[in-house]
Amino acid sequence: MSPFDKQDILNILDQSGFKMTPGNFIKKIKSKALITTFEAKNILNQLINEQELSYHYLYGSTYIEKSFLKPVRITKNFILKPPGYQRQPGKNDIEMMIGQGISFGSGRHPTTRLCLKALDFCFFDSGMLKLRKDLKGADIGTGSGVLAMAMCLSGLASCRAYEIDPVSMNEARKNVALNRLEKKIDLVEDFMKESKNTFSIICANLRFPTLKALSCTIYKSLTKNGIAVLSGVRAWEKENLVSSYSKTGFDLAWQKDEKKWSAFVLEKKT
Repeated sequence: MSPFDKQDILNILDQSGFKMTPGNFIKKIKSKALITTFEAKNILNQLINEQELSYHYLYGSTYIEKSFLKPVRITKNFILKPPGYQRQPGKNDIEMMIGQGISFGSGRHPTTRLCLKALDFCFFDSGMLKLRKDLKGADIGTGSGVLAMAMCLSGLASCRAYEIDPVSMNEARKNVALNRLEKKIDLVEDFMKESKNTFSIICANLRFPTLKALSCTIYKSLTKNGIAVLSGVRAWEKENLVSSYSKTGFDLAWQKDEKKWSAFVLEKKT
């Protein structure tokens, strides 16, 4: 396969709204490339051998997923890679090492990818964030720590990362150390409490009821023109969330969907 063809095949997973078994994936390859089943199976085997894809076993079933045994580009700027993997990064690449673990935020889930795309928009595309030496952020429900790390590597002076699950906290601590960000990221094993006018940007990749309940806390904790990056919302919950945050005092600046999940960038009104 040429590099273009390979990416075209890999996009099948990104565009699918559900987990794909090897059989379903082979059928999709066959249909997209107009080839035989035998040729489609060979393509799948090649992508497995090249560590582009891997088998994932869940509740007795087998699924195909993007492999994280080598660096994976999540957005135009952010790349996730396993510890110890050496590569020459591109000019604008921001690489983050994520250890193998069970905490949310490995890059496999659409909501994590959407949050990183939202951070691309905030830090590099929109000019919404005016980077200063004292710029502070927060990450509510940090999981692996990936969003806190992404914000600091993009220019934040510091980030407070909140997490209530001890397993996730332990894994986040290891990932922060792997990326040498201990001096920038303060890991807090607790719920986020209101911190008046403290943060310029707050990320929260959580489910809709929790995000809705946090709207006032997030609003009061942001500085003037502060930014909220939210994900974990299903497509049918979008209007309700935007309406709720609009009533709290936010304007919608950006919104994207992936696999029936949604993410938002909201700006605090002056």
